[in-house]
Amino acid sequence: MLRRSLLAAAGLAPFARPAAAQTFPDRPLRLVVPFAPGGSQDVMGRVFANRLGALLGQSVIVENRGGAGGLLGGQEVARAAPDGHTILLVTAGQWTIAKALKRQMGYDPDVDFAPVIHLVDSPVVLIAAAGSGITDVRGLVAAAKARPDTLNYASTGVGTNTHLLMEDFLQRQRLRVTHVPYRGAAPAFNDLLAGAIQVMFVSAPSVLAGDASKFRVLAVTSPTRFAPLPDVPTMIEAGVPGFTASIWTGIAVPARTPAPVVARLHAAFSEILSEAEVKERLTTLGATPAGGPTERFAALLREDLARWTGVVERGNITAD
Repeated sequence: MLRRSLLAAAGLAPFARPAAAQTFPDRPLRLVVPFAPGGSQDVMGRVFANRLGALLGQSVIVENRGGAGGLLGGQEVARAAPDGHTILLVTAGQWTIAKALKRQMGYDPDVDFAPVIHLVDSPVVLIAAAGSGITDVRGLVAAAKARPDTLNYASTGVGTNTHLLMEDFLQRQRLRVTHVPYRGAAPAFNDLLAGAIQVMFVSAPSVLAGDASKFRVLAVTSPTRFAPLPDVPTMIEAGVPGFTASIWTGIAVPARTPAPVVARLHAAFSEILSEAEVKERLTTLGATPAGGPTERFAALLREDLARWTGVVERGNITAD
């Protein structure tokens, strides 16, 4: 009797996950935002959460789990049940950059997460202090070559997007510029405005919200010109071949989440990205909708990891 019961249970096992997927979601969802409330990623997450709840027929609770560069939020989702009810608003800081830096994450993103969809890209903007005498990218390269180690660049912290992006640029151009890391964008931006820092990469929303008379916008990292800054050249147009980058944002779930659940989440987020009102809101946040199949997002993650691993190794950069 016991043997027959075990065999019956084994026979039913393959059908357990599809059955669960058919009832998904059967309770409220959690969207874990690995940043503090109020920032652009948090605002973006709430835009998607509101629409996702309406499409899936369940409320979506935004849970801010900032700290450790976003790793605490990643840990929360990596430990969650793989049923699609806990999802992560993910950036490079919790996945590719963290892994490239060999940070003590408490999880392996390639093993513990399943990518769902690439939501948006936000270009990064290269700016210079108004009094630096630097008016374009070629001028920056010329000044750095003429005076090695005398110019300073700011970042939002060691191992952040703005740090590694500048290191990538400097490595490609074989330039020596001194890195000055800050705790966040605001103090770095303020020191650039004061002239203590000559150049830095900043997010597009920071530039759009700033007073353009107090700094010079040199270039954007998008592959084509960024609509809100139509007169600003791309890095490629400015003389740096093949140089593109973005602060990408996507959606991930715990590994082993059933494929039908991943597919339903992907379809819901794809529909949200197609809505005119959402597109307009994302534009105000300096973001461009991405979308596309899950496989394309997975390919982006592989390419991103390879890029930042190379930058970290060539620059001997450590974060922990």
